[in-house]
Amino acid sequence: MSHPLDDADACHDDEPARAAALLGDVDVAQLDAAQRPRMAFLLNHVLGEKLGRWSDAHAGQQALLAAAGDQAAAVLWRQAGAAARLAGDAAAEAAAASALAASAGAPPGQAAQVVALAAASFRVPALPAAEAGAATIDALAALDRDPAWQRAGGLDAAAAACCNNLSAHLSERPLDQLGVAPLRAAMAASGEWSQRLWQRAGTWVHHERACYQRAIVANTLGEPHRAQAHAREGLALLDAHDAPNEEFVDRAFLELELAHASERMGLAAEATAARERAQALTAKFGDAGLEDWFASREARLKLLARG
Repeated sequence: MSHPLDDADACHDDEPARAAALLGDVDVAQLDAAQRPRMAFLLNHVLGEKLGRWSDAHAGQQALLAAAGDQAAAVLWRQAGAAARLAGDAAAEAAAASALAASAGAPPGQAAQVVALAAASFRVPALPAAEAGAATIDALAALDRDPAWQRAGGLDAAAAACCNNLSAHLSERPLDQLGVAPLRAAMAASGEWSQRLWQRAGTWVHHERACYQRAIVANTLGEPHRAQAHAREGLALLDAHDAPNEEFVDRAFLELELAHASERMGLAAEATAARERAQALTAKFGDAGLEDWFASREARLKLLARG
């Protein structure tokens, strides 16, 4: 018998109302530590972001924290703080930020900024293009202003993930929104911050995936020279660290970005070679979801080429 959390995770994008009902069936007291972060994310993503029920998401986060007790991980405080912020509970937001700071060994101000970033990553998708860009830039501004972000710290990975989520969402906006100046600036800035932070806090896989997101952004913005450079950087990391070719899915998607960038630069032979390498790797996917994702990205790049 499947677990309602697994079922909710499987259908949350296509059937958010059903996912919400399934989340309501989860007994948070019975979740183990490894399951709690996924529950926390889905509460915010489904109840809040998808359905606009931020008071319910906030209540769910508080129940999850109570069940975790002294074992509440930093990610739970981050998600709880985001829900409290978007539900308008300033006291609960401040309490979550304080607990996050203590958990990560970071200054309280940085923790509050990460909570604001996390909240923005759930709020921005529902905003019109110009407002989405402005809200993202506003959330990122704290990283530029606070000197604490100029050196490594315990919240770098959390902030990197939030920035990546923002950049990924903005880069997938409808094509007719991609000319909106605030959105374009926000897309680039969030990708840059994500890469900068992952380089301090992440593994080589995080570094490589940050290159991939930078390549996506550059191709989306019509900057093929930058896209080519970022894709090549990501592929070089794979060459250096992935001798068993375990990350062949990442390689396929990087090759696809390289193919598009090369084509836009008039490098037909290089584009063809990269596309053939990407297609050869897709034969190893063995997963319909990955195949659909690759086909969707390929179709998106074709649309960008026409634009």
